[in-house]
Amino acid sequence: MKKQEVLAILYDLGNEKRKQMYIKNGASENTHGVLLGELRKLAKKLGKDHELALELWQSENTEAQWLACMMFHAKELSLDEIRSMVSELTYSDLTDKFIGEVVCYHEEADTLLNEWVDSDKDHLGRAGWNLIVHQVAEGKLTDGELEELLTTIKAKLQAATPKTQWAMNHALCEIGIRNPKFTERCISLGEELGVYRELKVSKGCTSAYAPNWITAVIKKREG
Repeated sequence: MKKQEVLAILYDLGNEKRKQMYIKNGASENTHGVLLGELRKLAKKLGKDHELALELWQSENTEAQWLACMMFHAKELSLDEIRSMVSELTYSDLTDKFIGEVVCYHEEADTLLNEWVDSDKDHLGRAGWNLIVHQVAEGKLTDGELEELLTTIKAKLQAATPKTQWAMNHALCEIGIRNPKFTERCISLGEELGVYRELKVSKGCTSAYAPNWITAVIKKREG
């Protein structure tokens, strides 16, 4: 399938009300409002196709870029290509998708993590901490490294810029969820820092407040 055919499909799948919701959450005006489930079905149909994924990404359409994240071969992207692609992103959900679907599987992911994690650019800080979340989820860090992360989170979470703070808080929760020996400590640290304690949560959604997030996920897994 060619780029223009894919873009036409995405346009037809769009929804104006959903488009405005995505834009409100940070997506660009070049957005159609396609359900994520529809994007996953289309990605499954298209399969991995790195060249088509690059063409879709270059269209700058939100859904096309989201779709591309599921079609890239991470190893075929150079570090400079990844740096350029991430630097252009303003929509946090798309940043998370690109990091979680592509960048974290690149052989030089650690290089990018070290470049981004302490960046004063909010979206790059988020990207760096998303790579840390992946490391925690994959069990790649030692207890000592987790201890260091918790020390950093304790010192920096409250004052972190919004996008970075979200990913840093996610790392705190992931440590508590994945590592039973750290669970109570992460819950206590979340209570101490109080980040997202007052954030309103839609019905049926999990709170971003670390004690609630950790407890809810563990309870769901045990249930």
